[in-house]
Amino acid sequence: MKTIFVGREDEILPFQSKKIVLKKGAINLEGFIINYKGKFFGYVNRCSHISLALDWGDNDFFSEDKKFLLCKNHGALYDPETGYCVAGPCAGDSLEQLSLKIEKGKLYCSLLQ
Repeated sequence: MKTIFVGREDEILPFQSKKIVLKKGAINLEGFIINYKGKFFGYVNRCSHISLALDWGDNDFFSEDKKFLLCKNHGALYDPETGYCVAGPCAGDSLEQLSLKIEKGKLYCSLLQ
């Protein structure tokens, strides 16, 4: 899979996110990178319940209390560190994780194989 440059580490502050577009063959997939408590995690922007984006296009993925990632369509709550759904219609499922790499303060991302 092709690795893309996401940006510098300091561009995504704690509890913020950045959307990206990844290619899977001829298909474009939207993903997002989050900074959760100073650590970075990436996921495909698709609820594991129904294939809809978690955010409503506003690049806001965290629940109000910042403890979970929230699917604004179904109310599902996901663990930010693992993508595991802890509550909602898809409890027990997981978001599709992205592979992240940090080199000299720069974030790079690709789909997991």
